[in-house]
Amino acid sequence: MTKFLMLIGAALVLAAISFVLYRRAPRGWTRIFLGLAAISAIAFPVGAVLHNAIDALFHVEEPVFFLIAVIGAPVGVLVGLVGAAITAYTGGLARR
Repeated sequence: MTKFLMLIGAALVLAAISFVLYRRAPRGWTRIFLGLAAISAIAFPVGAVLHNAIDALFHVEEPVFFLIAVIGAPVGVLVGLVGAAITAYTGGLARR
């Protein structure tokens, strides 16, 4: 249980950092990628809690929120942070 809470805390800290960077970034692809990273970081704890809540309340194994939390959210964070780093380094590629 402690490791689970530490993972949720780390995801929320990552989401907060991504959101602050998102608010400070100028319009363009860097901002879009940082927004993706922030949303994906929030999706991990939400998906994990919903998976556990549905399992506890209805006693059924629910795979959708589990897959979102375990596969979708980390991939989204990775794509968002790498994309933001690349677009920030290259000058934003194409400005919107």
